[in-house]
Amino acid sequence: MKKVKFKVISVNHSGRRFSAFAEGNYSLEFPKGSIVRAREETLGVSVFKTRKQAELFQNRYFLLKIIRVRPIGRGKTVRLICSDTREFDLDAYYGISGSMIVRTALVPLGTIFYPVVEVLD
Repeated sequence: MKKVKFKVISVNHSGRRFSAFAEGNYSLEFPKGSIVRAREETLGVSVFKTRKQAELFQNRYFLLKIIRVRPIGRGKTVRLICSDTREFDLDAYYGISGSMIVRTALVPLGTIFYPVVEVLD
């Protein structure tokens, strides 16, 4: 059984929990007890190795929550990710739309991408 990891999410006004930095079709919902699968053509569901790394990231943004998840499948790391959260920009980053230049940023420390996670809380 894989070790618990930590996911930073956004909680809307009705209490629903979503991806903090992905919009449109890339935004995933994270209800407690659910199994969440990443879109096929993406890097995966981003999580942090440690709670401390998640807290360091969370402290840079307002109103984000940290939840525990159990990864399923093989994790992968990358050096750069798309720095924009809009669906249009993410489509360009993943090569779905043959559009413009994509702005990238360094991946936050401790980030791993998994194809599937189980939401523990």
